[in-house]
Amino acid sequence: MLSQVEKERAESIFELLKAATTQQVVKDFLKDKGVHHSATNWEHMYDSRVLPALENKKLALADLESLLRDVEEHGRQHIFLFRCKPADAPQMLSENRLTQIAKAEGLARLLAQPAYVNMPDEPEIVDIRIIRAPNGNGVLGLTIKIVECRESSKLVDDDFDQHTGRRTKVWEVTKKRAVSVAHLSHEGLLEIRVSSRENSTKYHEQVSELIRLINKFIPINSFEPVSLGKSKATLHEKKDDFAGVIRYTSTTATNDMGISMNLSAANMSNNLMQNDGSSGAMREFLAKKGYVTGSNIWFIMPDDATREVHVILNGEVHEFAVTAACSPRDYSYVLGKILSLN
Repeated sequence: MLSQVEKERAESIFELLKAATTQQVVKDFLKDKGVHHSATNWEHMYDSRVLPALENKKLALADLESLLRDVEEHGRQHIFLFRCKPADAPQMLSENRLTQIAKAEGLARLLAQPAYVNMPDEPEIVDIRIIRAPNGNGVLGLTIKIVECRESSKLVDDDFDQHTGRRTKVWEVTKKRAVSVAHLSHEGLLEIRVSSRENSTKYHEQVSELIRLINKFIPINSFEPVSLGKSKATLHEKKDDFAGVIRYTSTTATNDMGISMNLSAANMSNNLMQNDGSSGAMREFLAKKGYVTGSNIWFIMPDDATREVHVILNGEVHEFAVTAACSPRDYSYVLGKILSLN
């Protein structure tokens, strides 16, 4: 049987799963674990499937934690890439160093177990994971998760009183839990993965706040942005090599005179590069000192050609976006492909 503390922990994790993913994702997870997974709604799933499996030891709380991490930390993000000197990363990832910093910052408890915070008043670190090598020989990376509460407003009523000359507008304010992640690898690559915003494409404030929160653990002054300019150019220059690997729906380019060129497919299901005319036009523009500034592309997953991950290469020189939720495996594949083009 679960203790009262464990039950409260399980309930907290499940509530966050309800907000972060779909019933089908959780059903598939239960099925993979050999647990009965049919359910008519979230409550039925928890009361009749998840809780009994936890009590019968067919499922562990660590399994639920892992699922929450998977669905919250990959996709629906704008990713900003940085890199430090190869020799600096192992020093930053010293387990003794990280433990001492966590203790000094009052966050040592997060090394053992995440905090399940829904919508904090201020952005808050809720998870610190030191990723150790399977053979126990050193640290492979560090992941820090930050949660914040975001508000968005929607106009729901606009009333003008002709007698008083007054206009009254009513806005509906919606609060949403947003999860961002910082991950440093032992090779020195730093990913700042900021949860996507609904009404903005600018992330300077969010990136700055996240860097402020993690700076004791990962001092940003030791890093330089990783320009993705070469990746953007390679995607176009060698587009024929990516047939069956990448599908293109738009490409934007500019030149030193400030002239821009934008090619877009008729809809998101088309492939821009199957049109010789558009392809030739872009090629001519680039040949005359133009350069690619953005691409709207879809990575076709190698194990399932029907599954694609939508990526936008735009914004800051070291930024790309994964527009929808994806698995850790698919995210890793996309990141690896982007870096390989660079």
